[in-house]
Amino acid sequence: MLQVSSARRLEDIGPALCAAAPRHGAAVLAITHLGKLLTSNVSDPAHDAMVYTICQSELYAALLSADVRFAAFLPCRLAAIRHASGVVLETLSPKQFCALINRTDLERLAAPLETLLKDLIADAAEPARYVVSPAEQSGAHQPGAVEHQMSRDGMIPQRVDCHGTKIEDLAGTGKLDAPGG
Repeated sequence: MLQVSSARRLEDIGPALCAAAPRHGAAVLAITHLGKLLTSNVSDPAHDAMVYTICQSELYAALLSADVRFAAFLPCRLAAIRHASGVVLETLSPKQFCALINRTDLERLAAPLETLLKDLIADAAEPARYVVSPAEQSGAHQPGAVEHQMSRDGMIPQRVDCHGTKIEDLAGTGKLDAPGG
């Protein structure tokens, strides 16, 4: 298990992870709030968890080409689990995937994915750093959210694949339905 502790709040991990993923060549495909599934008889009211589905298509392609059984473990998932002192980020080690399918000879292919996941959870666990942009320094303000600031809660993960192909693009006729203005 790869594990990192963070002093961040559980609610702050998602935006941090969505901002960190592109810096590491990955993407967050979906966010699942598992706290909604917990029953009311849980003794710790702070008990909560979020699961983030991560995609890095080049690294996944190498593993799948070597052994298609890696499909049982991909895409990777990161769990953010609330604890009294903050949040713990956890994910399975890709090298463990190799052991589970009895292919320890492929650990060299899993090593870059393991490095990516370690770097990603370490980056998301760091305390927030506010950087002042040149536009903010000059007093100019442009309203609106950028992509990594949008909530991915409840997002349907299979509408866009790891290559960016949308189902709508595949299903269309290739022509506009209503041309004109």
